[in-house]
Amino acid sequence: MPPIQDDDFSKLEYEGWQRVAHQYIDNWANLTQQFVEPLLDAAQISKGMKVLDVACGPGIVSEKIWARNAIPAGIDFSPEMISLARLLYPHIGFLEGDAQQLPFDNASFDCVVMNFGMLHLPEPLQAMKEAYRVLRINGRFAFTVWASPAKSPAAKVMNEAKEKFADMNVPMPDAPPFDYFEDRQNCSSFLSQAGFDPQSLQYETKLVTWLVPTADFLFEAELNAGVRNAAFLRQQSPENLQKIKLAVEQGMQQFKMEEGYNLPFLGCIIAAEKK
Repeated sequence: MPPIQDDDFSKLEYEGWQRVAHQYIDNWANLTQQFVEPLLDAAQISKGMKVLDVACGPGIVSEKIWARNAIPAGIDFSPEMISLARLLYPHIGFLEGDAQQLPFDNASFDCVVMNFGMLHLPEPLQAMKEAYRVLRINGRFAFTVWASPAKSPAAKVMNEAKEKFADMNVPMPDAPPFDYFEDRQNCSSFLSQAGFDPQSLQYETKLVTWLVPTADFLFEAELNAGVRNAAFLRQQSPENLQKIKLAVEQGMQQFKMEEGYNLPFLGCIIAAEKK
């Protein structure tokens, strides 16, 4: 299905994830799945709970929910992602749909989770309102986002290479700032507007390391298996792109180990309750 929202950012995200869905596991999964158990802990998921996995991608979070003897349902707007999730985890139900317009009745779930999906949405507040709507009373909503490059060492290398060598004026659609939800107060404000109890806000950060085989792995993953960064990089001149790549490879040397490159990334885990 095409994106329900007709704005340029939604189109970029939809077309991007359709293009790179089958590259996700080989490129990003070993990084993002390190946040799954902390995410599920923040949501307080336990046996028998009905849990909605929003922006489920290839189904990794849903499978971890299943492993806790809870009952997962996964939803994603990318048909390619849903096809992959159904192939990998045929025992779980996956559905195409929009996080900002969930096709579920009020009070259908005990928990709602979203692992790094929030900043891929044009209207994060609307997604929070929908999570609130489909939750039962005392249900919990938990999500993860990346911290800003200034606080995340490997992300900082990529960001500084872009700022130094890229044409920053290439056209990009309006989108939520990358670091918006690393701010605890912004999280509290948005979740309160969506209806969640601000006193229940749980906010923590987690630094993980991502072992990759080569110095150019991060750059190539962003260019060929990313979405927003890929759209930015693909508009650069060949000369600028090469300069960015070389700068990233040089920056990666600080993380070099015998078995590869151990890249530190900082993420935020946020949760709140429906009273």
